[in-house]
Amino acid sequence: MWTAALAHRDGTAPDPQARARARRALRHTPSLLLLLRAPGHPPGGYTLTHLPTAPDRTAHLAYLAIAPALQGGGRGRLLLDTTLEHLARAADAVTLQVAPANTAARALYESTGWQPLGPDRFDSGRPALRYRKTL
Repeated sequence: MWTAALAHRDGTAPDPQARARARRALRHTPSLLLLLRAPGHPPGGYTLTHLPTAPDRTAHLAYLAIAPALQGGGRGRLLLDTTLEHLARAADAVTLQVAPANTAARALYESTGWQPLGPDRFDSGRPALRYRKTL
């Protein structure tokens, strides 16, 4: 789902390297994985968050993906809000990275109280912006 959402956003073919990075992230522990799913239907979205292991109690939202056919209906906000509710039990803050050109995601994050921290890089080396939200 992650590679399909990226390809849809970027207007490109799915990237096998992005798929490999997502699979590696799933092996990170401890993590919180939440699925957006209607009964009788396959998952329509998910978040994967790495829980804090350091004393600063900062988690990292590694992935938020909504299937391309389901985007634009408030499901991303619902999934993000639900993820943050669960994280509040284990973390004091959350960080994330977003592509600078992903204006829809940036608007979602900024409208829900995320603070931009500045430029960063994804594991792939591509430019990113880092955000933080206090819980």
